[in-house]
Amino acid sequence: MDISRQIKQGISTGRLVFGQRETIAACSRGDARLVLIAANCPQQHVEMMVNDHPNIPVHRLAMVNRELGSACAKPFSVSSVCVIDAGQSELMTLDHNL
Repeated sequence: MDISRQIKQGISTGRLVFGQRETIAACSRGDARLVLIAANCPQQHVEMMVNDHPNIPVHRLAMVNRELGSACAKPFSVSSVCVIDAGQSELMTLDHNL
């Protein structure tokens, strides 16, 4: 699966939020269905996500935060993406790995 393509599809047809604070807020509200984490995301953030929201699947990507930012069409680094609505993308079929 081409993650970059699926993220772009999710952005255009669904609802994704970007960044650690937005991801934590979406998880706390109960809106999150999946969290995508960059390969170089701080371990403290990853552990907090897993411990505080164990019912939300977390997938660690092979791309680093600069690549994830580019995949999200953002001019900045993105360390985490929260999928609220996957739209027509296949993001929800990702295996949940850390």
